[in-house]
Amino acid sequence: MLYIIGGGSRCGKTTSANKMLKEKNIPYFSLDYLMMGIANGIPEFGVYPTEGDYITAQRMWKIVNPLMTAMVENRIDYTIEGVQVVPSYMAQFAQKHPGKVKSCFIGLADIDVKLSVEQIKFYSSQTENDGFKHLTHTEIVHQIERIKADSLKIRQECLRYHLKYFESSGDFNKTIDSVVAYLIES
Repeated sequence: MLYIIGGGSRCGKTTSANKMLKEKNIPYFSLDYLMMGIANGIPEFGVYPTEGDYITAQRMWKIVNPLMTAMVENRIDYTIEGVQVVPSYMAQFAQKHPGKVKSCFIGLADIDVKLSVEQIKFYSSQTENDGFKHLTHTEIVHQIERIKADSLKIRQECLRYHLKYFESSGDFNKTIDSVVAYLIES
């Protein structure tokens, strides 16, 4: 089974994938690594990580689709996670591979931007490679507003395509547990 976790930045995709690995021994791959490899190694491909998740997802789908297709065809149990997967593409992909793919999306559509800035500053200071670590207050606010807008769009598309959406702006750990439980249930 191929498990796909899409959604907005900082919503819990990697945390969910890590939990799948630890609890169910299902390895995962973060599409961020592929994105950075393409952006830095093949600049002519036109993938720019700062351009926006939906634009990046559209450009990367030319690679992500055959990568996931190969995994499905080879019957590899694997989790793929990343902002580079959007609901419209996943709906089409799952339709082509019935019973072989299970996906969900995580977002922060209900996040309180003002309350979240201080939390992000705190957690960013605790993590060595956090991209928010060196941002100003204004830049963090801008990023949270972008994440919220992306999450609203993702939630709307999940409704449109009948895909599972999880909101992680409340009890984050409970949301992660719900994501994993949803993905591994029969």
